[in-house]
Amino acid sequence: MIDFEIERKTTKGRNISLVVYQNGKVVLKHPARVPKKQLEEFISEKKEWILSKLNNLPKDIPKKLKFTDGEITHIFGTPTTINISSQKKVTILNQTIQIPNIDSEKSRIRKGKLALKELLLEKIIPIVDTTSRALNTKVTKLSIKTMRSLWGSCNSKNQISLNLSLVHCPASIIEYIVLHEIAHTIEHNHSSKFWAIVESQNPNYKVAEKWLKEIGKKYIYYLN
Repeated sequence: MIDFEIERKTTKGRNISLVVYQNGKVVLKHPARVPKKQLEEFISEKKEWILSKLNNLPKDIPKKLKFTDGEITHIFGTPTTINISSQKKVTILNQTIQIPNIDSEKSRIRKGKLALKELLLEKIIPIVDTTSRALNTKVTKLSIKTMRSLWGSCNSKNQISLNLSLVHCPASIIEYIVLHEIAHTIEHNHSSKFWAIVESQNPNYKVAEKWLKEIGKKYIYYLN
């Protein structure tokens, strides 16, 4: 029998739903005021469905990063070893990323994610500026956060959110995702006009799309 924990997330919608992600995380989404008994009954009814989903998960999905000494991850596509250091500052040197020694696992993970966010922002901001100028458009806000199923998003106000997991991806993939989302500031859809915009800046964008579908599924779960 597979053991599993359920993470609960309140939503503004009216429905109760369950999601089983490829990394084995089970999330129950529900309105804030649903009685506990009703949620327990819903979970009980869906137990066999959950187990079936968990049994059929891909076997090659990596475990979530714990930022422990000796852990290996990817930084911009390069295998990198995590080293717990006495230094207060996060540094990357010779395929090693040094994280300050913090006893609390929760604090260490938070510190590690903040370090990765700084690295990613340093790399992404120039790409956003260059791509925006090339397309003669403007990004009104840029944010980096962990996402479980999306690499990026763009809303009607031209505010772009990018997945922190991009820090694990090769530069060509990062550049493509940035281009993809900035193209959405012009065309908020996936119409032929949208893809023409993408192709105007990256004629080989389908190579990146293929990588994301075949390999990216692993990278997106390191931090989730």
